Amino acid sequence: MLVAYERLLGELVAEAKRDEAVVGVLLTGSVARGDALPGTDIDLRVILGDGVSRPALHEVRDGVPVEWGYGDEATARAAVEANPMHVYAYLDGRILHDPQGVLARLRQHAVERFEGYRVSQAERDQLAESLRYPAEKIRVAVAGGDLLKAAFVSATCSWFLMEGLWAANDRPLPPNSSVRPHLRDLAGPPDVESLYGELFLGTAVRRVEVALYLLDWILDQLGEGRPAV
Repeated sequence: MLVAYERLLGELVAEAKRDEAVVGVLLTGSVARGDALPGTDIDLRVILGDGVSRPALHEVRDGVPVEWGYGDEATARAAVEANPMHVYAYLDGRILHDPQGVLARLRQHAVERFEGYRVSQAERDQLAESLRYPAEKIRVAVAGGDLLKAAFVSATCSWFLMEGLWAANDRPLPPNSSVRPHLRDLAGPPDVESLYGELFLGTAVRRVEVALYLLDWILDQLGEGRPAV
């Protein structure tokens, strides 16, 4: 972790500990994972006593953006149930203060939610529908020699591709900034981390090729493979 961040974190946690309503402090995001870049904000989830709530707070400390999120244990648990994307805060998070074991319980709940996560058939069908159309448009553009259009559609459907990859693997989709580090969670397709890099940094031709490969792989996993010709 960046030295300046470590020092500031110490000050922030000490401040939180002086608040009698605070029963837990969790550092989340790239700073917690250890892959933060200079200028990254510090994300803190603060667990309050039962029934206590506060609005989120956004501030700048020593030139560093700090995001404070608040909620009691029940609210935090309900958020994980309602939106499984929240599991990554606890899977990646670094517990900084937890005298009552609240965050340890929430982390265990997140682990169980992550491991037991399954994508419903309705969600699979809806996602397959969203991916089938760009796949067709890219193929038509390639066949017609319109590389610009093929590359454009490949780019505009990239987030749907991420949704599809995680759904095809029965894993909850991470937040945007956590997609890259959590590619390692996926069982397939083979070499998914390399494909991810080529999808965004390859030549236009290669980006289109990778997009089509991923679209076909995802649709096949979702039960919507291309019909035989």
